[in-house]
Order: sequence, then C-alpha cells, then structure tokens
Amino acid sequence: MSKTIKWIMIIGLGLVLLLFLAIIIVPLTIDVEKYKPQIEAQVTKATGRPFKLGGKLKPSLFPWVGVALADLHLGNPPEFKEKDFVSVEEFEVRVKLLPLLSRNVEIKRFVIKGPQVVLERQKDGRGNWEGLGQTKTEKTTKPKQPPEEKSKTSEGLPIETLAVGEFSIAAGKILWVDHTTDIRKEVKDINLTLADVSLDKPIKVDLRAISDEHTLALRGSVGPVGGISEKALYRWIW
Repeated sequence: MSKTIKWIMIIGLGLVLLLFLAIIIVPLTIDVEKYKPQIEAQVTKATGRPFKLGGKLKPSLFPWVGVALADLHLGNPPEFKEKDFVSVEEFEVRVKLLPLLSRNVEIKRFVIKGPQVVLERQKDGRGNWEGLGQTKTEKTTKPKQPPEEKSKTSEGLPIETLAVGEFSIAAGKILWVDHTTDIRKEVKDINLTLADVSLDKPIKVDLRAISDEHTLALRGSVGPVGGISEKALYRWIW
C-alpha cells in the first residue's frame, strides 16, 4: 500500500511539474501575433466599428494571467469626421487565476496609458457613441432594448473580494466636438490613480486634468462599494 501511495505522489508531482512548465513555456513559444486579425475581426463584428491593434499583443499565464497591448484604435462610422472613437497607447492588466474560482479578484496591475475618447456630434444631432455594438439591421429595424432585470433575490456584486495592487490611467484625453454649434472642447492630461482598492473599505482617489488651460484636481475617497447591487452598479455606470 505504501508503494502505491508513493507512486501516486510521484505521478501527481510529475503532472504538477508538467503543468508548471507548460504555463511558463506556452506564452514563450506560441506566436499570438498570428491571431491578431481574428481578434480585430471579432471586435469589429461585436462593436460595428473598425478595430485595429497596431502594437504587439503580449499574453502572460504565470504567475499572473494577463495581457499587454499597444496602439489600440476603435474607429468611428465613416460618416463622422474624426477617425477614432477610442484609442489607447498602452494597456496592461494582470490578474491572479486561482482566486477567480472562488469569486475573489486579485489584480496586480491595471494600467492604461494615453487613452483618448472623442465624442462627436454631427449637424443632424447624432452622436458617434450611438448604436455602438449594433448591426445595421438592428439600427434600422429594432430599437435598443434595456437589459433584462435579474431576480430580486440577487443582491450584491458577483464577486466576494477585490484587491488591486496598481490602478492608474495616465495622459488621458477627452475631446468633445459638436458640429451643431461648432464647439470643440478638450480635457487633457487626465491622470487617475486609485489606491487601497477593495470592496470593504474606502478607495483613495487622486484625479488631475487640464481643461481650458485650468488645472483640475480631486483627491479624496469613495466607497466602500461592497454594498452596491449589480442593478445599482449598472444604473450608476450607464
């Protein structure tokens, strides 16, 4: 019996070692660049907008599951003058895998550098943010329906705990272009840092930006957000 247990342990450790090596080696050996055209096509199909990844796509599996990408562009419909709706110079996110199985989210890094959002309104009053994610058929034949409400018994967020090591947005820009009034406004140098991110205590916020050559600054805390329901969170975001 002792020999059987010994061999089971050896085989088990061998499988763990193989898995460990696979997690390390796979990201180094698989050329993910060849999948970029498929990714771009799927995002374009889902959003109804042209999507382009100009930089390299760098996935990671160990010890944190994540991805880093650069030069991201989500375009506007052809009838708008501005080329991009959203663009990002660099983006990186790294999440611990095993805690996700028990609905515990541990994020090592969530960093966005150089994001730009362009909100453009045409002379007929239509904005480039309208119809995002809808096909041409849906736009003309079926109005957007609100999401179905979940059961009233569903309370709280769909995660148990949240911990974020680094959360930052650097050198961001929001551009407002209104062709009905010929107004063009810009908020630039947007820098946002969140610290002590969790569900059960206040989150420290440090926000700075420049608008009309005036510096805007906000420093304080929000939350805790653990008591916000999924429905309330959705309404707050949208």
